[in-house]
Amino acid sequence: MSRRDRVTEPAELAANLVRFLRRMEDHAASDPANLVYIDELAEALRETKLRAIARAGRAAREGGDYSIGEIGRILGVSKQAVHQLMAKGKALLEEQRARLGVVSLRERRRVRLVEAGVRERKVG
Repeated sequence: MSRRDRVTEPAELAANLVRFLRRMEDHAASDPANLVYIDELAEALRETKLRAIARAGRAAREGGDYSIGEIGRILGVSKQAVHQLMAKGKALLEEQRARLGVVSLRERRRVRLVEAGVRERKVG
């Protein structure tokens, strides 16, 4: 199996991230100015969780493997709390897409199809 074919399991990714964070702890302990990096990582992890919840919730609404209630039980929160977290995550996803230009690319695609007189066949 080539390196490209290898799939890294989520548990492996989490273990690697924990090891990385322990190294960051060592660096911040020896030079407290490095604490700013930990703040950045904490914010990135918080946003990652919210975006993942939003995407999992969208999948749940589209008949995915887990329901909103099950996602809530996994997180230890109510279904209402899941919906609130999903809204925050959706806002972050939209912000990320706007930053990457996805929205403007989709709009340019739509305009090009209209100009060409071609009907939209696939949305996504």
